[in-house]
Amino acid sequence: MEQRRDSVLVSRHRTLVMSIVRLTAVATSLLMLTVLIVTSSQAAFSDTTDNTTNTFASGSVVLTDDDSGSALFTASAMTPGVPVVECITITYSGSLVPADIRTYGTSSGALAPYLDTTIEIGTGGSYGSCAGFAPSSTIYTGTLTNFSTTHTNWATGLAAFTAAANPTSRTLRFTVDVQNNPAAQGQSATADFTFEAQD
Repeated sequence: MEQRRDSVLVSRHRTLVMSIVRLTAVATSLLMLTVLIVTSSQAAFSDTTDNTTNTFASGSVVLTDDDSGSALFTASAMTPGVPVVECITITYSGSLVPADIRTYGTSSGALAPYLDTTIEIGTGGSYGSCAGFAPSSTIYTGTLTNFSTTHTNWATGLAAFTAAANPTSRTLRFTVDVQNNPAAQGQSATADFTFEAQD
């Protein structure tokens, strides 16, 4: 009786094992079929196009003057009513246009508050000679001290001109006269003038 029961259990166990094997085989087949379907779906028609060899370059802001590194003024023994007059030509040759050109500066010395300064912009003339200068506007009238304390950088600089093309040149004429004030006698001053361009 026990032998028969054991045989039945063994038979059932084998049947269960075979069922598990069959289910495993079916599951494996379904998995492989799914992989084949997905792979086939991914192998559909496709195409691409490229945009290659892109390049980038920055523009330039280039500003020069014609003073060859020399001072605009070397005035001595100045007297009231006899102004010193000098010109300088500023040229913009950068690739970025339009570009704005401004001027500002610094000064020092006891004579600076007594130096009446006029700055005009125009065409013609050059460093060392204002012959042929034709003014288009006056951009500053006041003392040298006021110029240097009011116009100290780009943000506060005097608008000189706008370069709409490359190159663009303009001439600035500076006229400086000492005031008829006894306090100006025997004094001296120095000044630096800066010209700056920004696009």
